[in-house]
Amino acid sequence: MFSINLSMEAVLIRRLHIGVVLCALAFAICIVPGSMGTIDQSQGTLTVQDNVSLNSIASCGNFAETSAASYYYKKVITYKKVTYYKRVAYYKHHKKYYKYVRYYKYKKVVTYKKVYYKTAKAATKTTTTKTTTTTKSYGATYVGVSSTTVKSTARCSCGAKGDYNYHTAAFKNYCPYCHQDGTLVWNPKATAEGEWTCSKCGADYCAVCGKEKKVTNPKYLTPA
Repeated sequence: MFSINLSMEAVLIRRLHIGVVLCALAFAICIVPGSMGTIDQSQGTLTVQDNVSLNSIASCGNFAETSAASYYYKKVITYKKVTYYKRVAYYKHHKKYYKYVRYYKYKKVVTYKKVYYKTAKAATKTTTTKTTTTTKSYGATYVGVSSTTVKSTARCSCGAKGDYNYHTAAFKNYCPYCHQDGTLVWNPKATAEGEWTCSKCGADYCAVCGKEKKVTNPKYLTPA
């Protein structure tokens, strides 16, 4: 009877051990996939961080390329004046002496200057106001020239008439100074009142009085 009880206890202990092992296996099967999922998630998080860091590096690279493209290096050539001294021998009283003669040379210097590209500015609309100044004209109102006579309506430019009104006067197209016919032209020297001028000798005459604009011994045009 005692031996039978021992065998029964041994069987129960063995079954208990088997149950414990089975429970341990089941627990391991349930826990390991969960932990693997956690690892995958953590790895996914690391991957996102890696992507962020890569994007930041790429943006830095783009910024560097943009910065590098905003300027260029321009070659600048200058010439620098350099002083040299040359030893020259000369003789004085049959004795040899030396002296140093100064001379200059220009040395080529090449440098590179960073030049930034100019950004295009937006076109701005500007409004300009045009101011027109009206000045009173004192010139002739009528001028007529033919091969034999000249005629004009103008103001006196020599002062002999005594007023500053408009007067109409006609003269022969003849210069009493150089005695040439058909040489009178109208106001080539652009005087304010206008005048008759000989294209041959350059003598000037008042358009109203016909008086030559000369202080001593002036000549006069012949009235037509």
